[in-house]
Amino acid sequence: MHFIYERISPISIRHNSKFSIDDVEFVLGPLFGTHYGTNRLRSIISSVDHIFCAYDKKTHRYVGCALVQSHNEKNILYIKLFGVAESSQGQGIGTHLLKSIQKWGERENYSAITLHTQVNNHRAIGLYEKVGFQKQYLLKDFFRPRELLTFVEVHESDAYQMIAYL
Repeated sequence: MHFIYERISPISIRHNSKFSIDDVEFVLGPLFGTHYGTNRLRSIISSVDHIFCAYDKKTHRYVGCALVQSHNEKNILYIKLFGVAESSQGQGIGTHLLKSIQKWGERENYSAITLHTQVNNHRAIGLYEKVGFQKQYLLKDFFRPRELLTFVEVHESDAYQMIAYL
């Protein structure tokens, strides 16, 4: 099933359209590719139940995407990855994308949406709080360390688990 959420703006939100991995990777690759690598990012894209993307009708490109996993036994949705292309940030696209996911989740009788974000990602935290997410708790060392070519381990920051009740 696929939905298109229209607005007066040139941005439409599409849910479970026939997205190609390339379409989604075009948005999320520059944001997360360095951390996950191409193969892992493609695996995450392929593994989720729901993909919501913001499509710019003027440029004919996807400019934001959210990878969402259903947890039916818990009656919640989990946003695995969420991002808006750097060139499109600050234009309300992230807000519109999150609100569309929330509206869809309410219609489908989910009770909440959860996600994790780095504690030092203040822009993301501000966006999530703006649309009703609350910090649930702090998770120490949530993000896996990654190794640089010099074999020096770099630890990602701790994470907040955030929740928005529907």
